[in-house]
Amino acid sequence: MSVAVTTETQVGTAVRAQRLSRELDQRDLAELAGVGTSAVRRLESGQGSTMRTLLAVLAVLEMPLTLPTAEHQPPVSRRVRGKTHGRPALERREEKISLELHRAVARRLRHDGPSVRAKARANLPRIESKVHGRQAVDWVRQWRDALDGPTHELLDLLVREDEHGIDMRQVSPFAGVLSDDERTAAIRKARQW
Repeated sequence: MSVAVTTETQVGTAVRAQRLSRELDQRDLAELAGVGTSAVRRLESGQGSTMRTLLAVLAVLEMPLTLPTAEHQPPVSRRVRGKTHGRPALERREEKISLELHRAVARRLRHDGPSVRAKARANLPRIESKVHGRQAVDWVRQWRDALDGPTHELLDLLVREDEHGIDMRQVSPFAGVLSDDERTAAIRKARQW
């Protein structure tokens, strides 16, 4: 049976129902699809998802995506294509707070790079011992590589606002880098969004 879907919430509800019928939890589905658990959570709650995440999850759940053939398509807009500079929606409060905390870490990194990197490197073994799943292990590896790489690449990774940035911050090695005052200021700033 197929049904016309017009909202992200409808997609999320269908994905959740199929996941539960297969007795998978969100972490299992995320690992099988090669995406982050937060990406599955956002997809199921209708809070936004990338096409990559949607297609990967649908493939794992064996839920084919069927599109109409070309003769049934509405006419394509002739708008001029260009870059948009709008920022992606960080829907969840904790994602906004995490981003602001990492922006504060980025500021600290610019002023005291060696000590920030040393603290993060010291935290990596603890994080590695706690993560499960190949995706999370890969995120930790990406942090290790970024800590050993150029500062501008590490700064970019810290403050990415896309899905990958949100996922990477879930296994952040920067615990203990900020003072209590810096943490409080970042959290207040995120709550003002």
